[in-house]
Amino acid sequence: MIKDGQIAFEFTRENESEVQLFPVGCIFKSFLSALVGIAIYEGKIGSIEDCVIDYIEHNEITDINWYKLKIKHVLSKTTGIVWPAPKDPIPPNMNEVMELIFESEPGVSFKYKPDPQIIVNLLEAVYGIEITQLFRIKILSYFKNRDFEWVRDDIQGMKVSIKLLDEFGQLLLNKGVIEGKRLFSEEYYKLSVLEYSSGGFPENTPYGLGWWLGSYSSILYFCACGFGGQKLVIIPDKKTVISILSDMDRPHPENMEIIEMALHL
Repeated sequence: MIKDGQIAFEFTRENESEVQLFPVGCIFKSFLSALVGIAIYEGKIGSIEDCVIDYIEHNEITDINWYKLKIKHVLSKTTGIVWPAPKDPIPPNMNEVMELIFESEPGVSFKYKPDPQIIVNLLEAVYGIEITQLFRIKILSYFKNRDFEWVRDDIQGMKVSIKLLDEFGQLLLNKGVIEGKRLFSEEYYKLSVLEYSSGGFPENTPYGLGWWLGSYSSILYFCACGFGGQKLVIIPDKKTVISILSDMDRPHPENMEIIEMALHL
């Protein structure tokens, strides 16, 4: 836990280190959100109101909903797209993704599905760089802790250290600034933590642009979450960042108790 830029509490299990890499599960989606903010700040993307198809080459479009699908719908998991079942392969490219059907118009309902795959393809299209290299260049190059594992063929298999996650939390706490360098605008930060839907499974809290939104005893916070109880929690009013990385053997709901205790401090 980091408060006011200083370590307030830390715990590392025996025979492990603060630079050890842990899988973070769906926390990678919050990194993607930050990369979209960077792309907007650098002029590669106009805004979250832009349509996805304006940035990605595609075949003939047969479903009118693709003309309605905006970047904000993808980040907020309200695309309305019917994705393959969890154990079935995800379409490997955007032309195949765009053959999927819609169960509702974009922006109507939240579903925790592989929508971020669209963001991966969009970012690669506007920068001409593979997503893991883009992550290294646009985010990690400004961090002190840069050790990670992430391969394009396993987007959900990202691994980072607790220290890297701490720095990412500081970037958000500072509204887009790290080590004096602005990576994305304060406006984008504010848009990211607005409620775009009431959310649903698995955290069952409102959802922003790649961030879960919560409150405890009237204290507002937002967080990135992954299976196994992996959490990055930012509490703006307390100037606090909490990073938790656990074994991914089970959900570890007890990790939320740690966060609730911190919210009392």
